Amino acid sequence: MLKSLFGELGPATDPRRRQAADEPDGGFAATAILESVATEVNERGQMVDRHLQDLVVSGSPAAAIREHFATTRADLGTATRQITLLDPTGVWASSVVKALSDAGGQPIERLHLRENGTLRTLALIERTSLVRRHEDKLNIYHADVRAPGADNAEIPVALMERSHMTTVIVGPMQPHAIDALLHALNQAVLMPGWRCPNLLFMLPPNAVWIANKINAVRWPSRLHVHVIDEPLISASAVWNAMLGIWNLVKLQPDWDSAAPKVAPEFPIKVADLSAPLAPRAAPAVPLARAGRAVLDPGRARQALSDMLPLEGMLACAAVDATTGLVLARELREDHPVDLDVVGAACAQVLRDHRQAAAGMGLGGPVEEIMTSTGTRQQVMRVISRYPEVFVVALLDRQRTNLPLARYKLMELDKALL
Repeated sequence: MLKSLFGELGPATDPRRRQAADEPDGGFAATAILESVATEVNERGQMVDRHLQDLVVSGSPAAAIREHFATTRADLGTATRQITLLDPTGVWASSVVKALSDAGGQPIERLHLRENGTLRTLALIERTSLVRRHEDKLNIYHADVRAPGADNAEIPVALMERSHMTTVIVGPMQPHAIDALLHALNQAVLMPGWRCPNLLFMLPPNAVWIANKINAVRWPSRLHVHVIDEPLISASAVWNAMLGIWNLVKLQPDWDSAAPKVAPEFPIKVADLSAPLAPRAAPAVPLARAGRAVLDPGRARQALSDMLPLEGMLACAAVDATTGLVLARELREDHPVDLDVVGAACAQVLRDHRQAAAGMGLGGPVEEIMTSTGTRQQVMRVISRYPEVFVVALLDRQRTNLPLARYKLMELDKALL
């Protein structure tokens, strides 16, 4: 089964892809219970096979994949080119695989990994190949983990480790989920078995706050981290953006070739000590927008402290609308609120309202956004002098005079002029 999934694609009737029932399967204690082939006609009139295989496993799928790749993909310089898609929100990866299969007329192979005893699906692994003129064949993999557990979570990591590029498609995710994803990826690339030299993050437009989080992670020096923000509006748009990066990195050294060299014990000669030192390269600047007025955090904290005594005020914060980062905050100790999550979520809300307002032709910038629930009210107000900064106030609906709170926010705006 591993041979059919990780080897070369071929007709389902090829006897070389069959196995005896008692033949060991590369680390899987498994039995294939279903193998079907469905032939379809795609939109271009091409005949495309859909291979579907079910595999009951009692061993570790991730360990079996790693063992297989250790022998078949030990040298990435000569191994078949491979890109693995990681799509935590499940938005585009499967659509990209299907679109590539339809465009190139290559089959899609899907393998359902099922748990021995319960037959529940642990993961669905799918792959297709892309054959381009004057280019090496490119295999595209995607693993959709369906069951919880640390061992199941290792399945996509095992695929990524021996790929030439891993593409992380970041869909709509909460800030805490972004942090967890980056932490998991950072732990994965630090593992001894990691050999993938390129890590690509595909972000939605204006997600500068995510790019800043990626930039803050301490990635290994041998890992090339790429960040692009593209409108993820179709599978073809996602693939075209991904292909643009692949065309740039496909000739770069692999993981082992890019290993840092160990410096000799005495790398500097005595005669060189008097020579002037070469200027050091400037450190990379985090991704951020320039050319705008910067709010003084001290003034912001003073202005927010004047807001806190208002009856029913639970918390308030000044937030950078570009990154979603909290610049200053004030909150009551008896009403704990995670203002970092509030700030990131409100920044996304403001971006969506601005985009909608432009589409509706409202004829002016968004100044204020209010949200009400049964017990809470939230007021967001953009600072007129700093259009990329807003103040968000969280209010107790039963105790707050809303018109007074809005008036206080307008006074705060004038105080920051």
